[in-house]
Amino acid sequence: MTQRQAEDDHPPSSAEMFTRAVALLTAQGDLRVWSVIISVFGDLALERNDVITGTLLTRLTTLMGLKPEAVRVALFRLRKDGWITSHKTGRSSAYRLTDMGFGETQAARARIYAPSLPEPESWQLLVSRPMVQAARAQDEKTLQEQGFHVVGPGIYLGAGDLSAGDEFLAIDGQITRLPDWLRVSVPPDGLEQGFADLCTRLRDLGALLDGGAPKLDATERATLRVLIVHHWRRLLLRQPNLPDRFFPDGWPGVACRGRVMALLARLERPALGELQETPG
Repeated sequence: MTQRQAEDDHPPSSAEMFTRAVALLTAQGDLRVWSVIISVFGDLALERNDVITGTLLTRLTTLMGLKPEAVRVALFRLRKDGWITSHKTGRSSAYRLTDMGFGETQAARARIYAPSLPEPESWQLLVSRPMVQAARAQDEKTLQEQGFHVVGPGIYLGAGDLSAGDEFLAIDGQITRLPDWLRVSVPPDGLEQGFADLCTRLRDLGALLDGGAPKLDATERATLRVLIVHHWRRLLLRQPNLPDRFFPDGWPGVACRGRVMALLARLERPALGELQETPG
């Protein structure tokens, strides 16, 4: 009997499956601890005043294989940068997103958890006045923050509110044709491989969860959810916020989104109160 046959005859226990699942999601060693903590808050702290205890945060990050020293450094950085605040509750600490931190996570949530990006009712094409490159770079930064895509030098496409100023020629309307040269130019360099790699890991994770092992507990589900959201968020927020048809045929981000949504639906989000009350 082969090892694979033996595994098929004896499905892994819940603990074994969880260990393998975490290994799949951490194999590349690309976890930035401060960013993982933001993902914890983004997926679990849904209300403005939600608090995550230090005990819960330690339990989740330990299960992810993160070192306590790295977590302490990351928490210090997030407090210093204005993302979180903390207060003592007895001998331990509790953490909450600041107004800025909550606003940032809420703004990203619409993209991270959306099963698809809807087509805007109307697009805007902006054309800037002639200017030197240094001046244009600042316009590009401002417009990209408002959701516009740089089509060419001084030409921007998006569904923003045209708050950039009166110095732009602005054209509203529908897009009747998307040329291949534009679709190929939309994704940033290096992003395709990142999505492809994540899609493979998520496929393997789905196959592992199909193995018939006992049900994962709330903390294990939360840990896997945060890791999935973390990897997905890091890639998704690097690509322009445009519908799928703007990307090349076969763009792996599309399949990746489908796998993310399916896994998050399968790994139901535990209530934060349930997690806080779980012994650790």
